[in-house]
Formats: sequence, structure tokens, C-alpha cells
Amino acid sequence: MASRAASTSNAQSWFLHRITGTFLIFMLITHFWVQHYDQQTATISHDVLSTEQIENDVLPGYTPEAEAAVEARFGETAEVTPYDVVMLRLADPVYAVLWKAFNILFLIVALHHGFYGLNNVMSDYIRNPMARKTAKVLSWSLALVLLVVGMYSVLVAGW
Repeated sequence: MASRAASTSNAQSWFLHRITGTFLIFMLITHFWVQHYDQQTATISHDVLSTEQIENDVLPGYTPEAEAAVEARFGETAEVTPYDVVMLRLADPVYAVLWKAFNILFLIVALHHGFYGLNNVMSDYIRNPMARKTAKVLSWSLALVLLVVGMYSVLVAGW
């Protein structure tokens, strides 16, 4: 009977891994769209810009070191959303509640998907049962720490 319960649990975990992978694709597309192309969220960023900056389509400036790092990594034409704009978006009451809930769900789904996959790989390569159990405990402990840090970061952003 114990093997049947373990088999059912493994099948459910396998199925949940496939579902979270599918959700991750849609959540990533949604995140990218809202952060970079959605006009409603773009209007929020105008609250931190002066009228002159808006007319000239100029984002707040970066330090020369930050600009050099962005150019080195992404090329000369790269545009990066400034920190002030992101924090202002997250300070907006309506936007922040919805977006923070989305980010927390995104975080949970990504951590489950990633660490379940990591545990599958460890199960394939670690033959000693005690070492496998230790690796899994450490892995899920790290996932829990990342969940706490990630949720804290999302919840306090924009305060």
C-alpha cells in the first residue's frame, strides 16, 4: 500500500511540474508585456518625470558606471526602466496590489518548478539514499529561504 501512495504522490508531482512549466511561460510573457509595453503602466512612470523630460522622452539619468555596464551587456541602444519608476509603480495602491500578488504567485510557481526539477536531477545522480535525502532537505530549505526573501522583497517594494 505504501508503494501505491508513493506512486500517486510522484504522479501528482510530475503533473504539477508540467502545469507550473506552462504557467511560467504565460506569467513570463505577462510580466514582460506589463513592464515594457503596457501603456497603462507606462503612464504611472510619468509621475516621476518632469514635463520637460516627458516632452523630450527622457528617462531619469544613471551614473556613468551604470550606463557603461548596461551598454557593455545589452548594447548601445538598450533602454532600462529606472529604479525610481519601478518603485513608483509599486507604490501605486491599485497597481501594487495586483502586481505584487502576481509576483508572489510567479515566485512560488518558479521556485516549485525549478527546485522540483533540481531534485529530480539529484535523484538521478545521487545513489546513496542518505546523501540523496540530505541533498533534498538542503535543496528545499534553500527554496524556502528564497521564498521568504523574495516575498519580503516584493511586499516591501514601494514603501
